[in-house]
Amino acid sequence: MAEEEGSMLSLKDLKDYILLSMAIVSAIAGIIFWVQSSNDEKISRLDRDIEVIHADIDKIKDNNTEILRVVGRLEGKLDNLK
Repeated sequence: MAEEEGSMLSLKDLKDYILLSMAIVSAIAGIIFWVQSSNDEKISRLDRDIEVIHADIDKIKDNNTEILRVVGRLEGKLDNLK
């Protein structure tokens, strides 16, 4: 009977260690999830800002193209006047 009590105690200890390790893993997973979800708003704001910057760059490219066309026409007219 003494051996049975010893093995029951070790089973209880094993159960406690398993529960402790599961609690630690769950806590770490919860912290990781919390950190990732807290940064979602910042990331989405950065994505919106990047989209606005891309739109501005496209407008600048279009404006530069138009400016180059006008300059080319003016140069052509100046060459014709000579």
